[in-house]
Amino acid sequence: MKKRTNSAVEILHKRYIEGDPERKVEIQQERVSSEIARLIYDLRKSAGLTQKQLAEMVGTTQSVISRLEDADYEGHSFSMLERIAKTLNKKIKVSCAPEEHQPDSMRHILQILVKKLRLKHGLSLEDLAKKLDTSEEDVLALERNARYRPTPLMLFRLSKFFDVPQPSLNFLAGATKEIPPEFTAEASRFAAQSESFEKLTHEEKKILDAFVTFLKTEFQGG
Repeated sequence: MKKRTNSAVEILHKRYIEGDPERKVEIQQERVSSEIARLIYDLRKSAGLTQKQLAEMVGTTQSVISRLEDADYEGHSFSMLERIAKTLNKKIKVSCAPEEHQPDSMRHILQILVKKLRLKHGLSLEDLAKKLDTSEEDVLALERNARYRPTPLMLFRLSKFFDVPQPSLNFLAGATKEIPPEFTAEASRFAAQSESFEKLTHEEKKILDAFVTFLKTEFQGG
């Protein structure tokens, strides 16, 4: 008998990705782009530089740096990452590791949720920053930096703008230690079906809407 699995991530990975080589390649490319974008952002922030300052040091424009820090940008390259690292006296090391399923930590799921909601509303990073009365860098960190911890004020503004109960966002942000098992399971299912980082398809919108409905109906009271 085949070993059964109760992991939503594993079940959905097998259902939608396994056996589809083209989809696997597409997802891997998206992950590489996302990782390069995150590394460039982390390098810049650790150096205490603005996008404009880094651009001047590298010999490019602020708009180029902004695009490079966006995981959706299709022009990412290791050569540009290495160029930035060298400018900041850092060295890039490449290593290979066994493939792992997409992590299902709560903060990672919050990143996915915010980006999907932004795409649904047709907003750029700059647009959302204005809606939340914060900086574009904060929104970028919210979507890209797994170590970023949103403030209670940020969570409050996200809750009001996207109409998602703040207690649910607190769970996803790691602000609440004890998380109900059913919440973790539902969040994992949402993450497992959210491999794409591109524009929302009709199916992805349905998945997003279903998860938001869950957040509203199950956790409105905290």
